[in-house]
Amino acid sequence: MSKTSKKSVDLTAKPVMTMSGHKEDITKIAYLPGGKRIVTCSWDNTVRIWDVENGEQEGTTMKHEGSVFGLAVTRDGRRILSGGADKQLREWDVETHELIEEWEGHTGFIDCIAVSPDDRLAASGGYNGEILIRDIEEGGQIRHSIVAGDWVQSLCFSPNGEKLACALDNGSIQVYDVESGELVLGPIKAHEKIVNCVLWSLDGSRLFSASHDRTIQCWNSDTGEAIGDSCKGHTGIVWSLSLSPDGTKLASASRDNTVRFWDAHSGDPVDQPLQHDDDVYAVTFSPSGEFVASGGLDNKVSIWRVPWWDDSQKQAHKSFLDVRYPPSFVKPF
Repeated sequence: MSKTSKKSVDLTAKPVMTMSGHKEDITKIAYLPGGKRIVTCSWDNTVRIWDVENGEQEGTTMKHEGSVFGLAVTRDGRRILSGGADKQLREWDVETHELIEEWEGHTGFIDCIAVSPDDRLAASGGYNGEILIRDIEEGGQIRHSIVAGDWVQSLCFSPNGEKLACALDNGSIQVYDVESGELVLGPIKAHEKIVNCVLWSLDGSRLFSASHDRTIQCWNSDTGEAIGDSCKGHTGIVWSLSLSPDGTKLASASRDNTVRFWDAHSGDPVDQPLQHDDDVYAVTFSPSGEFVASGGLDNKVSIWRVPWWDDSQKQAHKSFLDVRYPPSFVKPF
């Protein structure tokens, strides 16, 4: 009788591309419109643009005088905003990588940046608990200086641009009116530990939060009440979240070396986690929803195809955009 050898099959998902160049931890990642380029920032004092089709860094490196923790790109894809330990909010030209403007005002390091849906306003926050809302087109002129009361970990404008949600070091979420700068909801005692990230649902009816307590929670954005049970599965701090372009799924990045996916409505886990070799600080969906980009302690950017993707979804995504952005509008993706 012949013996048949048995070989184990490794079914663990692998990245479709890995990009190296940063010398220290990657702190934030953002896709540019079109999905062919991503922007990253790092503890190594730099902001970089990458071509996701060939894996190469594009053009010159954009530099700060300290580690860079905050990053945002405008929806028109023309500008990058970055900030960090040097307390400066810098505006860069995407194509030339040249510094357009440098805005002062923060007395502590900048940890997070958000841009309004119409690209008119930028909000930044950080270590000293202050949030600055600026007019981008007016040279970064400060509209509101808001005292949030604790370290600001994350900021996110509502889909209609009328509200700004912030996540705080004390475990709470607060929501402000953008026009007046007044607190309109909260503090919501969201978690027992630091809230690292806050996001809005596409329709603005819900907020999602991620925490040091290893959980993700959904909230009613009008009342501040919790919706359903918290999403549990991570065995380490949950650093960041990203919402899929169609609003149906969440991706989460964690100290447990994984990126995990969740149903944005039920909170149930979706497919298997993406396994990294080290702590994952940042994750973001591509504009099409076909990929996620992730990075962290290993100084690398990894591009992964989402486990549920198939070619039929390309047409579904196109149809979704055609409904959401009629032909008379310029699509942001």
